[in-house]
Amino acid sequence: MARPTTDLSLSAPDGLALNLVDFGGSVSPPLLFVHGSFGHAHVWDAVVGHLPPERRCLALDLPGHGDSAWAPAESRYGFDALVEDLHVAVSRLDGRPVLAGHSIGSALAMLCASRYPETIAGAVFMDIDPHSPQHQIDHLNQVGETPAKVYPSFDRAIARESRIAPGAAAEVHRTLARFGYRETEEGFAQKFDQGFLRSVRSWDARGSLGKIAVPTLVLRGSESIVMTVEGYDELLRGIPAARGSVIAGASHQLHLDRPAEVAAAIESFVSSLG
Repeated sequence: MARPTTDLSLSAPDGLALNLVDFGGSVSPPLLFVHGSFGHAHVWDAVVGHLPPERRCLALDLPGHGDSAWAPAESRYGFDALVEDLHVAVSRLDGRPVLAGHSIGSALAMLCASRYPETIAGAVFMDIDPHSPQHQIDHLNQVGETPAKVYPSFDRAIARESRIAPGAAAEVHRTLARFGYRETEEGFAQKFDQGFLRSVRSWDARGSLGKIAVPTLVLRGSESIVMTVEGYDELLRGIPAARGSVIAGASHQLHLDRPAEVAAAIESFVSSLG
């Protein structure tokens, strides 16, 4: 069951408006979720719905996503600036959160955890290698060159989400469309800025993994074509206090495909932190 949410307004170091979704809960440590490209804070609704209702949960809309502002220039989507945006969200919370990211959001969480380890209680990295293969970067850049999506009806927007995440439930597809599009005179237009994808460049967090001085959980979808077995092993070897789990039957979109299993793994990990 989806939790009621509240939108909180944040200001990035350069004044860019950021949206932080508060799912409520009072039990610490809080969880701060970070989505990947194309996403928004509500991609986590299903996972949060399977967590204990008392668990404090929040999720950030990255710049150019959801209800956060678009960057004034594509260079503003560089990873250094995005890590500082994430740090703003971390600093807003009472108590040190567990930082949980997926895909590019996971790469940003790795960099934030290595740069500001004293500000977080733990980390969860979901389905991304600690360094980016060039073919993945090329793919994202190419997709960024295509026109933004506009659909004539909400049902058509839902259908598009079902093609992107075929392993997810129909309720998840509806949530993705509800928060990923806005109704305009032309139809249902994506909120996501294609410039974000055009701006993506290679990253390599391997040299920073040893600086992640907090307990860490690494999750991989067993059927993922994004996170390699080698990358999964690199994270487990490189982060001093890391443990890992593979979510059976899940693709790269493990949080959409198997939200109950992902939530169980995260809650078991977070509960162990005391």
